[in-house]
Amino acid sequence: MLAYGPLARHLVDHCPVPLTDAFVLDVGAGTGAAGEVLHERGAVVVAADLQHGMLSGGAVHEEMRVVADLTAMPLRSAAFDIVVAAFVLNHLADPGAGLGELRRLVRPGGVVLASSFSIDRAPAKHAVDVTAAAFGWQAPPWYRHLQARAAGLGTADQLAAAARHAGLMDVTVTDTDVDIGLDDAALVARYRLGMPQLAGFVRALPQARRDALVRAAGVAVAATGETFRPAVLELVACVSPDERRSGDAAAGRARRLPAPAASPTAWR
Repeated sequence: MLAYGPLARHLVDHCPVPLTDAFVLDVGAGTGAAGEVLHERGAVVVAADLQHGMLSGGAVHEEMRVVADLTAMPLRSAAFDIVVAAFVLNHLADPGAGLGELRRLVRPGGVVLASSFSIDRAPAKHAVDVTAAAFGWQAPPWYRHLQARAAGLGTADQLAAAARHAGLMDVTVTDTDVDIGLDDAALVARYRLGMPQLAGFVRALPQARRDALVRAAGVAVAATGETFRPAVLELVACVSPDERRSGDAAAGRARRLPAPAASPTAWR
């Protein structure tokens, strides 16, 4: 939550419609960063993630969690006022299919919010990765594949084009350096070294060498001479209010849940 909490807040702050009592789906919920912010704003939140273990915490009630693949969600069409997908599209083999599914799940006139890291990386990230490589780290294959997929959505123009191709309207994508309040070089280094692609390597090092890596990474971050501001793409888009859905589409606005413990009406 060190970085993803502030990043989620920054994305949700751009929601163009009121969140109070809105029925919201948090896709790729992970540790619940976006869900926490949405809950604070008064939204009724359903959290979805491909990994069951990722849904064990956060502010979302257990009855409002679903294990599901973003590209084939087991949820009713047009069921949600807002769908939030924070840092998940870049994990998909077919981001376009993911955007299409987000559009399907939002009612006519509803909103899609999504974020992804920009192809323009913060210098601090590169500094830590280079330092780790000097200690023997090699990027795992899954991370290399992730980076290759992310490159296809790495610019504002690419993400906007993909959103429009998926049928979303009033598409706005910003490429912003987000201040997450993490300015201490040593903390930035620890944050980066704790990311999944690095954490296993760091844990496997002998303690003395691990400490040396952490110190060297902090020095490398400080040497960039720049504050840590992750470069983030943020998408805000709408589903046409005139759109009509077929099949299991809901008519009009999604029905509200009487209480968080109730069975979600969005379930098929």
